[in-house]
Amino acid sequence: MLAKTLFFLALIVISVLAFLPNYNSLPDVISLSDSVNHTAAFFVLTLLCRFAFPTLASYYHLFFMFLYGVFIEVVQHFLPTRFGDPMDILVDMLGIALAYVIILKKF
Repeated sequence: MLAKTLFFLALIVISVLAFLPNYNSLPDVISLSDSVNHTAAFFVLTLLCRFAFPTLASYYHLFFMFLYGVFIEVVQHFLPTRFGDPMDILVDMLGIALAYVIILKKF
């Protein structure tokens, strides 16, 4: 239950940050390099997804995380102060892959 709560909480926080109109006005602790933010967010989300839904096949975790990354970029494309960037999806996939390297080695 804790893992699911943490997963959905992280999903909400990351969604809010992804759709903020003035992302660049956030403190430097939060607004690091865009690539670092994407990698870290999807790394954490993928780990939490794996622990929240352990009986789900791995390809579902991977597919859901990939779709979420695409969803963020599509929504940002339609926001007046943000823009969708296909390269961000590649960086998201890096975070997903790093999480699965750890998952496959440890669990």
